[in-house]
Amino acid sequence: MRVLGGPARSGQGAALTLLGFDPAQLAWIGLTALVAFVVRGVSGFGSSMVGIGSLSILLPPVQVVPAFLALELLTTVHLLPGVWRQVDWRSLRWLIGGAMVATPLGLLLLAGLDPNPMRLFVSLCLLSISLLMLSGLAQRLAPKQTPGPLGALAAGAASGVLNGAAGIGGPPAIVFYFATTGAAISRATLIAYFLFTDVWALAWAGGQGLLTSAAGPLIIVALPFSLAGIWLGQRLYLRLDEAQLRRLIWGLLALLGALGTGSAGLQLLR
Repeated sequence: MRVLGGPARSGQGAALTLLGFDPAQLAWIGLTALVAFVVRGVSGFGSSMVGIGSLSILLPPVQVVPAFLALELLTTVHLLPGVWRQVDWRSLRWLIGGAMVATPLGLLLLAGLDPNPMRLFVSLCLLSISLLMLSGLAQRLAPKQTPGPLGALAAGAASGVLNGAAGIGGPPAIVFYFATTGAAISRATLIAYFLFTDVWALAWAGGQGLLTSAAGPLIIVALPFSLAGIWLGQRLYLRLDEAQLRRLIWGLLALLGALGTGSAGLQLLR
């Protein structure tokens, strides 16, 4: 697949492109970034699951994944001071440890394997878990408190592999917190977690040569829409109470699982 976002072609085609993207691609990138970061502003997660799955229909994952890691860092670092006191630092340090060890393995997989089968599997699992939580059936099986260090380490390792390989490291960490912890604490801890993992994954991506010139134009085009989405998402979050936020989170995860399943399925069929 051609990597878009490079130099524009000469002649008439050059007049119809911006940073190598044609008008239809620019509209899709803008809409995707806006929706993805509204989701991030509300919940503290989800921008990668929305954005990477959607943009990978048009662009190769080796271009989209590093670009979205950079976008997440640029647009959400300012959220951390406001939620600092709500972060569950005791479990977070183990989660980050697992992710740091496992992210390089995921990036090696990204460079050498098709990530779509992994996306399909993760999306199906996410859809199933979310529907169980919405139905109330899973409440009987979920632990009454956040699991200890070994559970956090395992969730972090799974998240790191998926984040590096397919840019969808969220599901293990999201389920880990939202199944057992208050919604406000979960959101705050996930904001901190994803900032740490984005920095770590970007450092490794740069070392692997994945932060190429192809990712730059995509970041430039998507950044204004991403910032607008974060602003809108934060305003929506302030209007929700604990019960509304929890229902929204599981409904959102079910939707993301369904969209991810559809997107990965289409890529595999193609």
